[in-house]
Amino acid sequence: MQEGEQTVSFQPIGYEGHVPWFVNLFVIYLLYVLLMTVVRAVRLMWALRKHRKAQEREAALESSSQSIWEICHSKIRSIRNFSHLTFLLAAVVLSWNVINILAGVSTAKAPSFPYVAAQLAEALVPFLMGIIFCAAQFSCAMFLEHLVRHRRLVLDQKASKRQLLSR
Repeated sequence: MQEGEQTVSFQPIGYEGHVPWFVNLFVIYLLYVLLMTVVRAVRLMWALRKHRKAQEREAALESSSQSIWEICHSKIRSIRNFSHLTFLLAAVVLSWNVINILAGVSTAKAPSFPYVAAQLAEALVPFLMGIIFCAAQFSCAMFLEHLVRHRRLVLDQKASKRQLLSR
């Protein structure tokens, strides 16, 4: 080997900053929304199951009772609305993080590109978490809406067959 050869080493830049309070608040919001979405989805599926069991036991039960379907659609709408809110809050958190980073760059005497890149990478983490939660909530709402529509269609078909047979 030659003596003049230099070894290139990787020196990671340590970022020992604190996590801003709004990121911590956003993570708490995400945990709340996850728990709320799971609880509402389970309650909705439980209500559909109870309605189906009652429909099987009583042939006289009206399948087009609007109250159960209105309740189901309102729960689905609330999950979808929370997905929209989650997206907006993720964008706000990202914007706030970028503002903090740019404010730090403007006050630094010699900001380095690796430092700014590391800060931006850390700022994207809560944003990505929010987008993942948003997509999961929206997918859950779409799945539940499909389930409710399918269940209502099946019950309406059974009711129309009963009406035809009773004539």
